[in-house]
Amino acid sequence: MQASAVAAWSDILCDISRAIGETRYNLWFRNTVAVSCEQSSLKVGVPSTFMAEWIETHYRDVLLEVASKRLGRSVDIAFVVEPTLFRNKRRREAAAKSELLDEAAPRQPAGLDIGRCSLDNFVVGPCNSVAYAAACKVAGNPATAYNPLFIHGGVGLGKTHLLLGIAGAIRGPRQRRGIEYVSAEAFTNRFLFALRNGTLDAFRQRYRTTKLLIIDDVHFLANKPATQEEFLNTYNTLSREGCQVVMASDSHPKLISKLKESLVTRFLSGMVVRLEKPGYDMRLQLVRHKAEQRHISLPPAVAEFVAGNVTGSVRELEGAVNTLAAYASLSGGSITTSIAREALKGLVKSHCRPVRLPEIDAAVTAYAALREGDLRSKRRTRPLARARHVAMY
Repeated sequence: MQASAVAAWSDILCDISRAIGETRYNLWFRNTVAVSCEQSSLKVGVPSTFMAEWIETHYRDVLLEVASKRLGRSVDIAFVVEPTLFRNKRRREAAAKSELLDEAAPRQPAGLDIGRCSLDNFVVGPCNSVAYAAACKVAGNPATAYNPLFIHGGVGLGKTHLLLGIAGAIRGPRQRRGIEYVSAEAFTNRFLFALRNGTLDAFRQRYRTTKLLIIDDVHFLANKPATQEEFLNTYNTLSREGCQVVMASDSHPKLISKLKESLVTRFLSGMVVRLEKPGYDMRLQLVRHKAEQRHISLPPAVAEFVAGNVTGSVRELEGAVNTLAAYASLSGGSITTSIAREALKGLVKSHCRPVRLPEIDAAVTAYAALREGDLRSKRRTRPLARARHVAMY
């Protein structure tokens, strides 16, 4: 494309817009592109034969008049169909609009460090070995096995670590621009932003042309039918193109409420794997690993105390180690079991607290979507009877 042709056609388009009005200009001339400008001819690219014939029939005279005035000489205008020019132009426009999507949600959620979370530093044990093996398989051979890969489990058990580990393992000089990591919340926010601001093309260009799409917290899509439909179409496009999709959620796909059956079946078509809570030996290994990362020395008795008393998630174990590191830094001395007991008093106490009957009542009532007091009422409908059995168990 000649620079002189671009400049000349830009000037001509300004005059055309004033001559025929903005509405007709946007309909017939906005997507035209200058191809070449010679002494006696100007070649203009259009998206289709129909558009070329329409402009030739309805606007040829005004075009010749405007072009002659702008160029200072008589020229003939020829129209050629150049679909590749317009595909490239749309890609550039989509890329520019894509930057607007980050106004709705940042490209990477706050607090995530892709470099720090790798498959190499993921601590493997009986509670997560299957999920880890599946993640390594996907990272080594994307889109050839376990597609999609769906990882689920409780909060703080390592789902996000595995997702970021897959992204980091696949990422390379040629793959850097072919990976999209996004939470379901950010996906939803960007979709709604694109709907409101007319940037759906840019939104779809971003997520339907990637080689690896990683979606965290998929359960956030529950009860959002429009976003679910958009994600379903995105997934179908990537599946047809042979691209890898990896997802994570707090729940098994079948247990995510108000999720389209068509989405559930697609999630189940690949591999669904669960992360369990770590047992004592695994917790002890994690405590030692986290302490080594923080460059603190934990006596064996202290590590055993933490592993035996902080029985929640991996994230809680990491928090316990961080607390001990802070105590060691402030006191300037070594950490003993008594210091650990004092430092982690609140955390340990919360795990040892007994569960009261009113708490069971409230939890089952909420889970079964009952009204307060239903469990203790005299009604014996099937949903109530089942909920009572759960509460008694």
